[in-house]
Amino acid sequence: MKPNLFIVGQPKSGTTALHQFLGQHPEIYMSSIKEPHFFCSDFHLESDLAYGKKRFFDFRSESAYLQLFAKAEDAKVAGESSTNYLYSQVAAEKIHNFNPDAKIIIILREPAKFLYSLHSHYVKFTEENEPDFLTALALEEDRIAETVSSPRVTTPSYLYYDRRVQYYQQVKRYCDRFKPEQMKVIVFEEFQSDNQSFYREILEFLGVDPNFIPEYETVNTNKEVKFKAINKLVNSPLLKNISKNLLSQEFNEFIRDNIVEKFLWHQAPKTSIPEAIKIDLMEKYQPQVARLSELVDIDFETKWGYDKL
Repeated sequence: MKPNLFIVGQPKSGTTALHQFLGQHPEIYMSSIKEPHFFCSDFHLESDLAYGKKRFFDFRSESAYLQLFAKAEDAKVAGESSTNYLYSQVAAEKIHNFNPDAKIIIILREPAKFLYSLHSHYVKFTEENEPDFLTALALEEDRIAETVSSPRVTTPSYLYYDRRVQYYQQVKRYCDRFKPEQMKVIVFEEFQSDNQSFYREILEFLGVDPNFIPEYETVNTNKEVKFKAINKLVNSPLLKNISKNLLSQEFNEFIRDNIVEKFLWHQAPKTSIPEAIKIDLMEKYQPQVARLSELVDIDFETKWGYDKL
C-alpha cells in the first residue's frame, strides 16, 4: 500500500521516539527503515554532484520505496519518518503528488537549541568537521560558496545551519498543499514533557484507536564518543558503502544501534547551549518565530520564551 502518513521533521526533535511509539499500534505500520528520504530529490542531486557519484540515498525508485510497506497488509495507517522532508524544497510537492490525502506531522524545536543539538549530532557522526558550534555557524556563507566543505557530509546543505531554521518557509510549503485537517504541528518541548497526552492526540488525528498505550522507552539518550579514531573509521563513507552493499540496511542499522553505539559511545549528560549564545540566536530568529506563530496559529513565541527577550 501507499504510505499515508509522513513525519517530515525535524531531526533531533523526537521523531525517532514517535516513529517507534506509532509502530507499536496495531492499526499502524511504520517503515522498518525510518528515514528513506525518497521524496527529497533535491538532496539526492546535490549529493551526487558533490561527490561525482551516487554515494547516499538508497531509495530512489518508487518500486524500492514501496517495498518498505510490503508488510503493511491491512494497516489503517502506513507511515515513514524522513526528517529532512521539512528542509527539502521539493518534498512537500512530491508527497502531495504521490498521495494528496496523506497526513503530515511536523515536530518543531526551539531554533537555538535545535541548531546546537544538530551540530553536536553531525560532529558525532563525523559529517561536521568543525567541532566549535559558533565557528560552524559562521562557515555557512563559505560553504554555500563552496570555498569550505566538510568531506563526509551527506549533502552540503545539511550544514547550512541558518537555513535549517527557516521554519516559516518550510512549514508553509506544506500548508500550501495540504488541508489544515491533514496536518499536525507539534511543539517538541511539550511532546517531550508529556509523551502520553500527545500520543493520544496524534492517534485521534490519525483516526485510529486512541486508547492504545505503547511501551514508552527512552530513545536517543545522549551519548559521547569514547574512541574518536575508531568512531571516525566506522563512520567513513567507504566503509559504510561496503557494508551497505554486502548487508541489508536493516542489518546495518541494527549493528549501528546495538554494537557501534554500545561499544564506541558512552552515555553522558547533555551539554546545554551557553546562555549568551542562545539569547543571541533567539534575538536573530524572533521574526521567523513570530511569522511561524501566525501561520499555524500556535504561540511559539510564548512556548519557547521569545516573549521574554
